[in-house]
Amino acid sequence: MKKMAGVAVMMGAALVAGCNSKNNSQENKPGSGARNVIFFLGDGMGLNTLTAARIYGVGEEGSLTIDTLPETAFIKTFSHDSQVTDSAPSMSAYMTGIKSNNGVISMDSNATQESNCSKSAGKPVTTLLELAKAAGRGTGVVTTTRVTHATPAATYAHLCNRDLEADIAAQLVPGGAGYNSALKGGVDVVLGGGSSFFLPKADKGKREDGRNLISEMQAKGYQFASNLDELNKA
Repeated sequence: MKKMAGVAVMMGAALVAGCNSKNNSQENKPGSGARNVIFFLGDGMGLNTLTAARIYGVGEEGSLTIDTLPETAFIKTFSHDSQVTDSAPSMSAYMTGIKSNNGVISMDSNATQESNCSKSAGKPVTTLLELAKAAGRGTGVVTTTRVTHATPAATYAHLCNRDLEADIAAQLVPGGAGYNSALKGGVDVVLGGGSSFFLPKADKGKREDGRNLISEMQAKGYQFASNLDELNKA
């Protein structure tokens, strides 16, 4: 299949490159187990949000699709250093099984949020997406926010500070400075917003290092789409 990775330009965009992954050749035979894993996260979606959606959508006595699922569970969402988590350690906990400090993306509890990560301790911890890449599976990150936002970033990046989004973006570029080598040949689908963190200031972006990460990814075989027609072609 063609490997799709999406980044963002203006409101949204996508990048595409060629690859093969094990899940494309497997048939979904009865008893063979799950062929794919899709992890959905509603950022900040708790019981109050679900209740409001249910009342609005189907009435108090109605059922949302999520209400019909065979298994339901409650989890404790506190971070390592706070009773109230933020998106970075929350998604990191989902992706790694490790509770980190607020502001920290997919690193252990020794990592502290710093403006300069050389002042932070801690080590990266393996994410679910990285495990999938290690197994040779196709992977993707799709978001309604910036690709570099803390929630999607926790699937593919490791950083002491969620606000360093230019550094987070660099972790997606195969072979480039700051690349997360655990992603092997790269994430197959990355789709969302936040192109400014992939573009230099000269191209109306926010990168101060002059790098155009979109061009760098295209040089690695990715196709780029910034509108629906381009995405359909990809």
